[in-house]
Amino acid sequence: MRFSPTLLLLSQLRLARRRASSAFSRFSTVSAPTPNLSNSSEPQLLRIGNSDFNLSNINQTSLLRILNSTKHDPNLTLSLLHHLNQNHIPLNLNAYSALVTILSRWRLDRKLDSVLTELIKNQECGFSVMELMESIAEDAPEEEADRVSGSLVKTYSNLGLFDEAVDVLYQSKRLGCVPGIKPCNFLMNRLVESGRTDMVLALFRQLNQLGLRANDYTYAIAVKALCRKRDLDGAARLLEETSSVFAYTTFVEGLCLNGKTRMALGLVNELMEEDGEALTGEGLGFAFGMLVRGFCKEMDVEAAKEVLFKMEEFGVGPDVYACGEIIDRYCKDLELEKALGVVDVMLRKGIKINCVIVSSVLQCYCKMGALRESDEFWLEALERFREFREMDVFMDEVCYNAAFEALSRLERVEEGIELLKEMVGKGMVPDVINYTTLIGGYCLQGRFADALDLFDEMRGNGTAPDVVTYNVIAGGLARNGYSDKAIEIYRAMRMEGVEPTVVTHNVIIGGLCSAGRIEEAREFFTSLEDKCPENYASLVKGYCDSGLPRDAYRKFVELNCPLPKSVCFKLFTALCEDKHCQGKALKVLKRMWAYGVEPARSMYGIMISKVDNVREAELVFDKMVGRGNLPDLATYTIMIQTYCRLMELQKANDLFEVMKQRGIKPDLIVYTVLFHGYLKLDKETGCVEGKAKQIWKELAAACIEPDVKMYTVLMNHHCKIGNLEIATDILYRMIECGLKPDNVTYNALISAYDRKGHTDKAAALVTELSEKDVSLPEHLFAVVKRALKTRRSRK
Repeated sequence: MRFSPTLLLLSQLRLARRRASSAFSRFSTVSAPTPNLSNSSEPQLLRIGNSDFNLSNINQTSLLRILNSTKHDPNLTLSLLHHLNQNHIPLNLNAYSALVTILSRWRLDRKLDSVLTELIKNQECGFSVMELMESIAEDAPEEEADRVSGSLVKTYSNLGLFDEAVDVLYQSKRLGCVPGIKPCNFLMNRLVESGRTDMVLALFRQLNQLGLRANDYTYAIAVKALCRKRDLDGAARLLEETSSVFAYTTFVEGLCLNGKTRMALGLVNELMEEDGEALTGEGLGFAFGMLVRGFCKEMDVEAAKEVLFKMEEFGVGPDVYACGEIIDRYCKDLELEKALGVVDVMLRKGIKINCVIVSSVLQCYCKMGALRESDEFWLEALERFREFREMDVFMDEVCYNAAFEALSRLERVEEGIELLKEMVGKGMVPDVINYTTLIGGYCLQGRFADALDLFDEMRGNGTAPDVVTYNVIAGGLARNGYSDKAIEIYRAMRMEGVEPTVVTHNVIIGGLCSAGRIEEAREFFTSLEDKCPENYASLVKGYCDSGLPRDAYRKFVELNCPLPKSVCFKLFTALCEDKHCQGKALKVLKRMWAYGVEPARSMYGIMISKVDNVREAELVFDKMVGRGNLPDLATYTIMIQTYCRLMELQKANDLFEVMKQRGIKPDLIVYTVLFHGYLKLDKETGCVEGKAKQIWKELAAACIEPDVKMYTVLMNHHCKIGNLEIATDILYRMIECGLKPDNVTYNALISAYDRKGHTDKAAALVTELSEKDVSLPEHLFAVVKRALKTRRSRK
């Protein structure tokens, strides 16, 4: 724990004033009576008993005599120090030595730390700290000198001056002082927390030379240092030198923090089996708690729950903290029902829940509401908030903020304002996050006047808006078309001394683009002095969302550094959807390769399906394989389909065989792709139908039943070559197999009837399907009209 020297000084002075009220009859400061209290020319007199001393011209010899006269009454010493500080009277080496010795003798450790802190910071005292140490070692009793050297070690440690603290230890040895192991432990602990683990271990090895003997806490700190270095073997070897429970529980903690919780569990079990009393009470509870936290960190919640059962078995829990860890893990994994199950168990066992658990549960509801875009979760979050509040659980600002978020999403911000007033009524001070959430709620509803009123109220209450607050307002204004106001907010935040961030620029650019204000977004982007890749990414994304893939591509090319994969994917997809930009999509893919940004597997498949020549398709496919992305069934299917589309049937068949050799089992889709590809070839060769039949047989051998799509491919093939009877038979065969033909199937057959002049058959089929409530395209009903017209003309 860190201590403020200023606070400690004030505390000691108050204590001194209370204790020394009677002492002022013997020792006080007086001045000549005068009505003008501001007259600084009046002499300040220090009275001890019946003697007065003029503080204005007191010399160091007199001051030393006065200090020594107070050594039997620490209250007098503290009061004297107060007056000396008030009158800015400096102390020389001997006076400081006397003062520090007195404070040490009376064990006024906090005051001693404060005095030493001021001395270390004072660069104009005329002597060094080590000179003071030498003076004390020479004149003071050994016990007091030891205590002073220990205080110096702690003071330097508190100030982060670790080299100086270590130097004190060595100099103390030279002077014959032994500061004790406690100050050394204090220093080592601070070193660990500061990441100076090598320094800790070096000091640990030198303890004997310093005349110090390690205790249980020293070993625990050394074990902690080794674990922080991930030297778990070294920590285990050190444990062989001690039987300290603290050292063993620290090692358990270290194992858990290093992802070795299963090993830590084995160690705890071993300790309990070898000596049932070695690990009990608080030590066992601490070890179990670390195991729970470790398993949760490793996302093994079931193992964490088993530890909970053990805690109950050994009578050391479960407590609210262990349960809270499991609940938090479930909530992070969005397993809300399981988290609520643990809460129910806690309530049944009488374990009182706290605001940390409540906030985890409520925030989980909010995350699920945002992910699934469902009001159900926002409503349940509010219901849970009310339930927990009725249980008299203390609700902190985080809990209230979850309720604010839910109400904002449900467009019930006014209820959120009432909750804000409730917070104030309970003596709570809403923070900037609370206000920003409600301001965001108003912005979502387009109620910018209310948002700005709440913004002013927040500032009026002494809560300064942060950059997130400004981002919320600016982004909301931009999205709703108030570009001028958004820019005004942007300028205002800079005038208020709040520096805009990349996020600020991006929410304005994105908001303007989503509002269709593309030109203004472009102008704002251009106005930025220091453009970063994130700004380019925001504009590229905005262009894509606005249907301007070519503008997005130009910005992408303009930036000679990689953009986030998600933005590249959006640009790539937008370019692929424009048939005139598919070449640019391939260039995006190539640039991602050049920058070392690995495209998503789906991007390879999309690109392969869009290219117009075999060479480019093979380039993309081979590049994917070369970068370690082995194709799956879907990717093989896309490549085979591309070969078939480009009439490279032999390559399609070869790749099909390679796929099977790799152990990837073909499905109906890839069989349909190949089947369709072979049916498209010239039937006059005689080999095509034979290959198509072979695929059909292979499909049957694999026990895969053809679906509507495959039957439709076959039927459409016969329709195109004029085999309408066979096509009709295929239709009825589909129905007999329990398949329901779709619009594509009926459209193929009806259109074929119409092309061959069989309008009566086409009309009859259309009429039949209409009576069955089968939805058909409008152009098919024209067939019926032509058929009726033909009948009338015949009559």
